[in-house]
Amino acid sequence: MPGAAGTPVLPPALRPGDTIAVVSPACPAAASLTAEVERGLAALRGLGFRVTTMPHALGRRRWTSGTIEQRLHDLHAAFADPAVHGVLYTIGGDHSAQLLPGLDLDLVAANPKVLCGYSDATVLLSAVHARTGLVTFYGPALIPQFGELPAPYPETVRHFLRVTGTPAPAGPCPVIPYQVVDLDFARREREQRPRDRSAAPPRTVLVPGTAEGPVLAACLPSLRHLTGTPWQPDTRGRLLFLEPSEPPYSPATADADLWHLSNAGLLDEVAGVVFGRPLGWSEDDRQAFHEAALDCLARLGVPVLADLEFGHTNPILTLPNGVAARLSGTEVTLLGPAVA
Repeated sequence: MPGAAGTPVLPPALRPGDTIAVVSPACPAAASLTAEVERGLAALRGLGFRVTTMPHALGRRRWTSGTIEQRLHDLHAAFADPAVHGVLYTIGGDHSAQLLPGLDLDLVAANPKVLCGYSDATVLLSAVHARTGLVTFYGPALIPQFGELPAPYPETVRHFLRVTGTPAPAGPCPVIPYQVVDLDFARREREQRPRDRSAAPPRTVLVPGTAEGPVLAACLPSLRHLTGTPWQPDTRGRLLFLEPSEPPYSPATADADLWHLSNAGLLDEVAGVVFGRPLGWSEDDRQAFHEAALDCLARLGVPVLADLEFGHTNPILTLPNGVAARLSGTEVTLLGPAVA
């Protein structure tokens, strides 16, 4: 848990003119998704930030962006550089856990700054927060959010800037009434037109009630990578935000991963559970997962909300790990500042 007294360590707020370092701790997609990378970098500059791309962020080595040593070098150099104020994932992947044994947590703790991403970023965000108390940010990444065509969704940008740039409580998480589930990225680039939007499913209360606790946000399969390791987060008293991965990740697999967390004891003392809006699931899929989630969670007697706008969906919210929040019905409210 954060700090000896349970208080989170707040990184300095991101301001216009600050430098954001782009890293790829896992996936090599940035090596081939050059149009998305360039749009993402341009979008960040358009928001007033300076951007530096770390040496191996655009690399490729089999299914990762580089060797473990190269990826650690990029991450450590970004935190050590006093000119860098934020560290942003290009995209997720599946191999951030390879960095944990060599991760210099003392270096990170001595140089607090905004660290943001989602999906496989769960591993580093959770581990850094658990071991240093630093607030980390489960939010947009360079390629899938800032690299959107023709520009990032304004709802994504507004909430990211509010949470990471304002040293005051962000308040209620805004409802986003539409979603983008078109996964034909090749068509998007070929035709150079935005992806199709559709009405979003509403937030759904599975178990009513009100609860408060520090945020811990994670992707279900990525949190499983931490279970039983020295970097496993302490979930006691937390509002636990869990979201499914992208297709072909299914409701059945999400159900299995949720039960894995339950059997490992990670759900026993949570204050409440919030599930992210799934990407590419049918209405039948959503309902099936709601039923499965209740099978697993009803015994806990805590409030449960589904279909919040975070994780593998677009647009997305930014959730600060370690910051106090309240769950009440369909409303999630960030009660404390996430930056200093």
